[in-house]
Amino acid sequence: MNIVFLAAGRGSRLSELTGDTHKSLLPVAGKPALQHILDVAVAAKPRDITIVTGYRNTDIEDFVRATYGDAVRPVFNERYAEDTNILSADIGVDALRQPQHGYQIVETDIVMQEAGWQRIFRGARTASEWSTRGLYSEQLTGGTLKTGAGGNVTDIVYAPKYDAKYEGWSKLLGTLYVGRNEVQADRYIRKQAMQRTIAQYYMTPWVENLELLPCRELNLSAFFAASYNDVTAYRNASHQFEAMTAGHGA
Repeated sequence: MNIVFLAAGRGSRLSELTGDTHKSLLPVAGKPALQHILDVAVAAKPRDITIVTGYRNTDIEDFVRATYGDAVRPVFNERYAEDTNILSADIGVDALRQPQHGYQIVETDIVMQEAGWQRIFRGARTASEWSTRGLYSEQLTGGTLKTGAGGNVTDIVYAPKYDAKYEGWSKLLGTLYVGRNEVQADRYIRKQAMQRTIAQYYMTPWVENLELLPCRELNLSAFFAASYNDVTAYRNASHQFEAMTAGHGA
């Protein structure tokens, strides 16, 4: 398995905390949030790991080299200020030595217990998978999907403004596994989409071309997980994770 981590964004809604550090390096339970993810990823002994940097790139690059040596390879997205994250995904995949074997794309503003990350980094598989946790609701909007028989995804949308018609759909967590059967289509369709604009999410090609990109749901509702893109969400996720690890272990 290959892994691509996305850590280029500025995190403007976290600006009161990220003036001197990248949001992925904010502390959670005594160590940088990113370290909780990378510790599990590196231990899984994947084929290759890249991490795409942008804002405060030297912070991340220095941390990765000091902590993981050459096990994680940083690559720089010089257009990070224009990009939502589709270009970062493309840069990270292009930097892989053998992307044809499939790859996991992971956003780094996620806090999750170790067993959840182990489930994600369990190794190469044929089918593509979108990770989910919880259900779309007024309190939990954004990327969401619907499944049919056998957990196959039948629809996927991005709905940041609450829309009642998606109530009860599975909420995307922020990780995508592209199986080897979809690698060629994923790379081609993403590059075509970027000709239009890079101010879009890496999920957009899947939203628009699901018939060409069959995939399944990886439901992680059994594990503690939370993403954060503002100060309140970060503090809540951090406090909940600390309480969970203190009471039950990682």
